Amino acid sequence: MLDPIHAEAVDRMRADFDVVIRLQPPPDLLPDLVSDVDAVVLRSGARLPAEVFERARRLKVVARAGSGVDNIDQDAARRAGVQVFNVPGGSAGAVAELAIGLALNVMRRISLADRQVRADVWNKHALEGDGLAGKTLGIIGFGNIGSRIARIASGFSPRILATARRLSESRRTELADRGVELVDLPRLLADSDVVCAAVPLTDRTRSMIGAAQLGAMKPTAYLVNVSRGGVVDETALLAALRGGVIRGAALDVHVDEGSTSPLTRLDNVVLTPHIGAMSADAQRAIGHVVVDSLVLALDGGDVPNRVC
Repeated sequence: MLDPIHAEAVDRMRADFDVVIRLQPPPDLLPDLVSDVDAVVLRSGARLPAEVFERARRLKVVARAGSGVDNIDQDAARRAGVQVFNVPGGSAGAVAELAIGLALNVMRRISLADRQVRADVWNKHALEGDGLAGKTLGIIGFGNIGSRIARIASGFSPRILATARRLSESRRTELADRGVELVDLPRLLADSDVVCAAVPLTDRTRSMIGAAQLGAMKPTAYLVNVSRGGVVDETALLAALRGGVIRGAALDVHVDEGSTSPLTRLDNVVLTPHIGAMSADAQRAIGHVVVDSLVLALDGGDVPNRVC
């Protein structure tokens, strides 16, 4: 989703942000659409290639209403002198809640049970599932979302493993005090009953969970992905699920969103259309941060979450 915003419209946005943020212009119209605007608010469904920055004569600011900026050509933004910022923590709580909900859903076979009841099928024996309490939860990525997943999951008393990059010693000590074990990815995959991916999609993380990583997991394990779809190699995941390499998967997005994934044909899969941030509270919080940051940026200030 992409939204052109003239500087003079910022005050109106405060009262009408929910309408503004949901515009969805076709991608081929983007260069013309932003050619005479001061600011753009970008959601995960749209990309800003170099052509947009080359055509946008007045563009000063790009706001990414969420985490990650891999869908923005940052080199082109720098060349054009356009400030880019994101809102990485606004939806962290909502995404973490969904991660736990997805894990419980696929482990307890809730979606399958719902489909069977709607089809007037009463086969409880096919619905025996697994619980989360006392299991080992592995969290790939321990930023805002991963940390909150661990906090929510602690009520189920699991063992919590995590991978993280560039942690300070004080942060490492804090995690140890909370009972979170920092391990490398191979050990996390081998030891976890539930593996939850909560990392931004970058060149480094794209397809980081492929056939080799799935093969390293327990055959009784579940994969939960609340990252962008490209973090998981879905062809490898489909083969792993069909072959019994892992027990099930729950994904809050798939790579080809907007088209039907072959994963939907499997009973041990739960799919949602990237709704991690789609709680009213999260949307409201993101909206306030985006608007306030736009005001600051258009007034010449430096936004705290500036990326370039």
